[in-house]
Amino acid sequence: MGRDSVERQKEQALSEVIGFVLILGIITAAFSLYLVYGVPAQGRENEINHMNEVKDQFVAYKIGLDSLWVNHETGTTLSNTFSLGTGGGYTQGSNSIIPILSPVSSSGIIAINQRGTENLTITSQSLILNSTTKNTTQITTSQSKSIPSVPQHLYMNVTGVSLSDLTKDAIFGAQIQGTDSTGKIWIARVNLTPRTVHYTETKSITCTGSGSNVACTPNNIGQDNYTGTDLTLTVIKSGSVSLQDYIINKNVTAGNYAIDLMDDAYGLGNYIGSSSYPMTLTLTRTQAPLADISTTGLVVFGYNERTYTNTMTMGSLEYRARNTYWLPQTYYYQLGGVFLYQPIENGTTAKLPPEITFAYGNDIVTVNVNALTLDPASTGLVGGNSPVQIKTMLNNETVLPYFRGLSANSRWVTITIDTPDPVAKTMWQNYFNTTAQAAGIPPSYYSTAVSGNTTSITISGNTSVVYGVNVIAQNSIYSARVHGVGGTVQ
Repeated sequence: MGRDSVERQKEQALSEVIGFVLILGIITAAFSLYLVYGVPAQGRENEINHMNEVKDQFVAYKIGLDSLWVNHETGTTLSNTFSLGTGGGYTQGSNSIIPILSPVSSSGIIAINQRGTENLTITSQSLILNSTTKNTTQITTSQSKSIPSVPQHLYMNVTGVSLSDLTKDAIFGAQIQGTDSTGKIWIARVNLTPRTVHYTETKSITCTGSGSNVACTPNNIGQDNYTGTDLTLTVIKSGSVSLQDYIINKNVTAGNYAIDLMDDAYGLGNYIGSSSYPMTLTLTRTQAPLADISTTGLVVFGYNERTYTNTMTMGSLEYRARNTYWLPQTYYYQLGGVFLYQPIENGTTAKLPPEITFAYGNDIVTVNVNALTLDPASTGLVGGNSPVQIKTMLNNETVLPYFRGLSANSRWVTITIDTPDPVAKTMWQNYFNTTAQAAGIPPSYYSTAVSGNTTSITISGNTSVVYGVNVIAQNSIYSARVHGVGGTVQ
């Protein structure tokens, strides 16, 4: 074999080695590109899908807890499942046979009441129900009395009605006149009114003439048939009649009768409630032939006006994501709302609003607070990437004792959120402002403030009236337990 032949064989062998090395280089480059771009993209998509799933799970949790308090299901337990991480199901792609080509599984932490002590405080100057003490003021005929605040009941009593009073000729009337501190006047007038049916009776017929020229004329006499006596009410507000001879009792019999002028059916309660106090009440008789019937007024105060404060620990259920490829997020449930915190943006947003709402109409600001809180004794912490189960039970419901018989019950109200989370403080202030603006509340009727660990909104409403704010509030307390499935329970 010649020298040239040997050299050619060496070159052929070397070219095969170079080609194999080039193929390995291409494979390595493709493999590297996939590791650098493909795996993170797949992992990012998995984590985005998982966070959307977590959001849906929190929405379902809120809906479930709302259903418990709406239906007053005290003692009923609700179970919800939360997935802590992407787990195996999300990380197994087309190349999962090679572990290095699969995204790293993310994990998370589910925590109950681990945000520190966070409180909701409601403070107001309001009419507060007093179930143990009923203060009363009695008014007799031709007497005037001053009352300091809105009554719970204002009775007009008609007593001593006898059978002899129930005739077509018997008439009785009395009224209560209220004059507030600005001079605004209302009148409630009660009458015993006989009811008659008028008809014509022919007593005789007179005929004149004869034969075909006879003309006959009937002698008719008008008659009034008495069918019963009604107790009626007439209401006059600022000189205008709003209710005319409204029948309270039809076909009255002997006995005593009481009319509560604060009853919504008469349209006077809200008018009295929106008046300025003190108010002077004067009772007089307007029609007095029936001397045996007496009339009195009875003012009942089942509440008193005072500064009332109620503080509740809000509690929370939160999920802290430990994402590898996408930005970290924290979802948490609190006060009936679902919130999202993103550390990179250093901001918290309300994905679903909490149960603190405002409304505005007829120059009255209505504040409705459904404080859905988690019992501070409920604690739990589970980490990992397996599903966990949260069992939540509605323990009790308490309606705060704000008087609800009027269009408004408060001079002012302040809602305060106390939290050590500085980001949450800003979020709550934004929520208070945007909610008040969306309700159409005039800017001069409210103000918000941040001080220390607290964020507050104070609503005073129209200060030209005594009670320009209507507060409706209740507290529903839940207990929650976490059950881990493959996670770490603490």
